[in-house]
Amino acid sequence: MTKKYFPGANTGRGFIGHFESIVPPWEKPHYTYILKGGPGVGKNTLMKKVSCLARANGFAVEEFRCASDPESLDAVRIPQKGIVLLDGTAPHTVDPAVPGVEGEILNLGHFLHREAFARRRGELQLLLSENRAHYSAAFACLSAAGTLRRAAVTDAARSADLPMIRAFLREGFPLSAPGGTRTLFLRTPTPGGVIDLRETVGTDNTVFLPGILGAVFLREAAALADGTRAEVFLDFLTPELPQCIRLPDSGTMLCAVDDTHSTLNEFLLSPIPEFVSFALHEADLLTARAVEALRLCKRTHDAIETLYRPYVDYDRVDRETQALLEKLDL
Repeated sequence: MTKKYFPGANTGRGFIGHFESIVPPWEKPHYTYILKGGPGVGKNTLMKKVSCLARANGFAVEEFRCASDPESLDAVRIPQKGIVLLDGTAPHTVDPAVPGVEGEILNLGHFLHREAFARRRGELQLLLSENRAHYSAAFACLSAAGTLRRAAVTDAARSADLPMIRAFLREGFPLSAPGGTRTLFLRTPTPGGVIDLRETVGTDNTVFLPGILGAVFLREAAALADGTRAEVFLDFLTPELPQCIRLPDSGTMLCAVDDTHSTLNEFLLSPIPEFVSFALHEADLLTARAVEALRLCKRTHDAIETLYRPYVDYDRVDRETQALLEKLDL
C-alpha cells in the first residue's frame, strides 16, 4: 500500500506546512530534488511518473498530497532509495539546505517561453488577485471554525478527569523509544471536500476516541509522547492540537473523532456544556463554506494553468523528466 499524507493543510490558522517532516527525523537524510516552475509546467506529472515507476519496481512509496488539489502531489518519498522529490514553490517555498550534498533544484520553469508569455501578464494578475480573494474567504471561515473548536476542547477539558485520562494513557499507550517527532496532516479541507487519508497509513492498531473528549485525550497523549519517536498528525481547525498520534515502534495510533456521541463518559467529572455541541455544529457549517471557497480557488488555479500551458516547451520537459528517471535508477 502506498502511504499518503498531507505535508500542509488549510487550517484555522491559515496554510500550515510541515515539509521538514517528509523524511522522519529518525531516518537517515534523503537526497531531495526540489522542483521549481510555475503552474502547468509539469512538476506534478514528473512526481507521479516517479511514484508510478517506483511502485512498479517494488519500492515502497510515500505520496504527499496537495491540500489545494488532492489529486496532485506536493512530494513523493522513496525510503529504500533515500530520495525525495518535492514541489518547492509558494506557498511552501523550499530550497536545499546544502545544495549538491543534501539536494538540488530542478527548475522546469526554464522551459517556459517567457517573452511570449509576458504578453498575458494582465490576465494572469487578474486571476491571481481572484485566487487570493477566494483563499481569504476560505481562511476566514476556517479561522472562525477553529475558534469554535478550540473553545469546545477547552470546555470539555474543564469537565474531564485529567489525572484519570493521563493514568489511562500511561497504562495503555506504549511509548516509543526516545527520538524526534514527525508532524504532518491526514485530514484537510480541499476543493473536493474534507479529505481523510487515515486509512492509507497502514497502521495495525488504530484506537478511535469519539466525542470532543477524544480531542482532550489526544492533547494529553501528545504531552506524554513528547521526546519520543512519534508521528503527530495535526487537527486542521486547531493545528496546535493533534488529531492522531502514531507510535511507529508499536504500530499503535490514537485518533480523535469529533462527534456528539461519546463512549468516554466515565472520564467526566461533570457534564459537557451544551455549548460544545453547538460549537462543533457551527464549525462543521463554516468548514463546508470554506470548501466552497476552495472550489473557487481550484477553478481559478485551473484557469491559471490553462494560461501557462501553451507557452511551455513540453518536449524539453519530457527530456528533462526522462533524464531524471534514468538518474534515479528506479
